[in-house]
Parts: sequence; C-alpha cells; structure tokens
Amino acid sequence: MSVLVKHIVGLVVPDATAEQFYDFVINPTDEAYREWWPEEHFRFHITKRGKENHVDDKVFFDEKIGPNHRLRFHAFVLSAKRPNRIIWQMTKFGIRLPAFLELRLIDSSDGVVIEHELKVGYKRFFGKMLDPVIKLYLTKPFQDALEDHCKTEWPKLADMLNKKVDE
Repeated sequence: MSVLVKHIVGLVVPDATAEQFYDFVINPTDEAYREWWPEEHFRFHITKRGKENHVDDKVFFDEKIGPNHRLRFHAFVLSAKRPNRIIWQMTKFGIRLPAFLELRLIDSSDGVVIEHELKVGYKRFFGKMLDPVIKLYLTKPFQDALEDHCKTEWPKLADMLNKKVDE
C-alpha cells in the first residue's frame, strides 16, 4: 500500500507544550477555533462523541487555506495518544476515505515540535480509481498554501493559549 500524496509540515513553536496543543485540538469548539484565527478558521467541533479517550469521536472541520483554498470535511479520530499524537480519518457520507490528517506533538527545550501530516490516496485497485479526483484537489499551489497556513496557525495558537493563562 503506498500513499498517493503525503505532505508534511514541520516546525517548532516556542512557549508552547504538546499537552496545551493536544488538549485544544482533541476537544474542539467552533468558538475557540474561530478565536484561534478568525480570518481562516470557521468551524471545528465534535459532532458525535466516541470512546473515553476521544477515539471514534466524529468531527467537522471548515477552514480557509490561504486566499484560494477551502478545506471542509468530516472525520473521526482514528488514534489519540495523549499528548503526542492524533490521527483523523476523513469521511464522506459516512464512508471512510483514504485521507488522513496526523498531528504529532513533541516537547523540546525550544518549545513544541509539530509535524502536521496529510496523507491521501492508496495505490490499491479502488484507490487508483480516485487518483484523478485527488490530484484535482491536492495540487502544488494547495500544498504550498497548506504549508504557509500551518506555519502561521500554530504560533497563533500558542499566543492565544498563553494569553488565556495570563488572564
């Protein structure tokens, strides 16, 4: 099984911890998500609770990625390992898609090390049928916009969370 598109954005965010970021994204609300980045973030919330550790939680994301792209999808938490890793698998009409968003968070002396990984598509028989559709959406301009988005949004989250602690 090989992935058609694998896009990783890595960065270090000073003055933040894995636990802070994990807690924020594992239990999202639309209000907090919009507060994080009002111009780009619209909705991110749990639509149906899963197990106690959030595995199988169903969520909805809706955000703008730069001036020309929108990312809107349903997903469920495939794996959650506090405070270092969350994997969401995207769905459409309740069907699991070969599309995964993985967030890896590691504390370091410089802050939290983040790896934001988007994996889409499989090279199996059924996956190959989706390849042309996937390539329409996951273009180089989209990937560049996603890279810029990630490098802006994570420091913004640290700023927002640290302000709340100071209040």
